[in-house]
Amino acid sequence: PQPDPDPVSVVEPTVEEIAGGATEDAPWRTLEYFATTRVIVASALVLGAAAFGFRSLASAGAPQFGLLLTLGYFVAAALFAGLSLYFHRRFLLQAFAQLALDLGAVTALVIAGGGVASGWVILYLLPLVGASMLLTSIQVFFVCSIAVLAILVDAGLRALGAEPGESLLFQTGLFGAALFALSALLRALSARLASQERLARSRGRDLQNQLAINRLVIAQMDQGVIVVDRGGRVRANNRAARRMLGLDSTAQLTGERLSDISAASELAVAFSVWSEGGRSEGLWSNTIVPAPGS
Repeated sequence: PQPDPDPVSVVEPTVEEIAGGATEDAPWRTLEYFATTRVIVASALVLGAAAFGFRSLASAGAPQFGLLLTLGYFVAAALFAGLSLYFHRRFLLQAFAQLALDLGAVTALVIAGGGVASGWVILYLLPLVGASMLLTSIQVFFVCSIAVLAILVDAGLRALGAEPGESLLFQTGLFGAALFALSALLRALSARLASQERLARSRGRDLQNQLAINRLVIAQMDQGVIVVDRGGRVRANNRAARRMLGLDSTAQLTGERLSDISAASELAVAFSVWSEGGRSEGLWSNTIVPAPGS
């Protein structure tokens, strides 16, 4: 009959590995990072509004509008960050709600700051980057189209007023085209990174499975086996090896240095001599070192 599996050396897969938890947690981690980034950006806007304000609104008699707007954005961003951290339900709903908050806040800042020429349009990169990491391509371009429509409507209304119309509309059109091009680039990069991450995660699972199989095979062997790394630290062992060394069958050897195990001192010396001699080319392969006394 075959011996029982070694309770010390066999590594059981975790619940997360069995259930695929790492793959399922990835979107939520991304959403959490995105929400944290929004809180940082919103806090910077609050500090900027408190220190400098908005000149266009100050001249219109509403100097506190910018501070109130950025403060409200900060509070909402903090609430969404808490939801993404502690309420892992309805992922798409939370993602779209956060993107809607960004689009609304940035559009209000663009309008309050004086339109496309104000420079606030650069903040549209925040929802576009977030959408590229969280949503599909169609959804990313949908978010981008909302941002472009917002600045086009603002530019059109300003063109009907006292501001020069043609140059403003042309500048807005160029910026809208740039947003679409940037969205396509960000989505392509995000898809490539996601593919590489899935490949790395898959290879990691395969490696863990192979290691578990190797340790299970070693544990089932009748021959005594001790696996050590180049530094002489025990990485795997089985019950037969511990019995041959005169140790208890449940002794913990994994992680210990072979030289620190008194019962394996002669084996450690033999391994050290073999490894030092094997540093010259080719001596490590196909070499069997019998245990002392065997």
